[in-house]
Amino acid sequence: MVLPPGRDLSRPPESAIFRVRQDLRTRLDRWLQERLGWKSRTKIQKLIQMERVKVNGEKVKASTKVSTGDEVEVFLDVVDTEESGTLSLPILYQDPWLVALDKPAGILVHPVGRTHSGTVVDGLHLSWQALNDSARRQATHRLCHRLDRETSGLLLLAKSVQARRHLQDSFEGDRVRKSYIAIVEGVPDAENFEINAAVSAHLDPGKQDGHRLAKADEERGKASKTLFRTLGSQNGISVILCRPITGRQNQIRIHLQVAGHPILGDVGYGQTPESLKRRSGILPEGIPHPERA
Repeated sequence: MVLPPGRDLSRPPESAIFRVRQDLRTRLDRWLQERLGWKSRTKIQKLIQMERVKVNGEKVKASTKVSTGDEVEVFLDVVDTEESGTLSLPILYQDPWLVALDKPAGILVHPVGRTHSGTVVDGLHLSWQALNDSARRQATHRLCHRLDRETSGLLLLAKSVQARRHLQDSFEGDRVRKSYIAIVEGVPDAENFEINAAVSAHLDPGKQDGHRLAKADEERGKASKTLFRTLGSQNGISVILCRPITGRQNQIRIHLQVAGHPILGDVGYGQTPESLKRRSGILPEGIPHPERA
């Protein structure tokens, strides 16, 4: 997925906004604790005392009851190193323009939902905080793209605004060749095949406050295409090379589900909890280098 123009994900969010959807008449501090799972109730109460929490734009107390339609804004701490710990990812390549990190499966690239610490962005900011003032002014590492939590692979960071703009333009202009390796259920009928299935995002009614998922949707979805090649099969399991032509959210996972060969352990798209943990990795085959732009 390509980043929105100008957004710098190497910086943590400064605020979060929540909307109350049920009239539970619950205390504000308890209600927030359910949504900010990485913070203790004591720390949430401290934020409220410091007037860093507002309800409908007004200052409030921890005992304030929230009601349907209330808008709760929380001005977050930059990053609490005691809560976050440290995150060190292997550097596979580095030059004056960019850095390529090896992201393992199971780690989020940036904070989302209740997960605020232990992300790649979190680690970047902690590293930035550890630098002296002179080094901080030169440290402008910025993410150029994202990888899903359970996807391992190369993550590119630019070392300057100009390099990031070039790399991001490359992603947006389809000048980046990407391949994914996925271990899937079953054996495809053909060695080479393609899936053309429109993909859209929708709200999952089973999730509190709504949670966006992607799914195959020919009526409302955007055109999506993925090329696949079977690399090998054994005991009803296959290793598939996946080449996404478009870049929709969860596109490969959805298209493999449509093909009848879901990724092993992917309970969101066709697998059961008893399946093996989903394993997939991205192999960037080529990207135009900023130095030669």
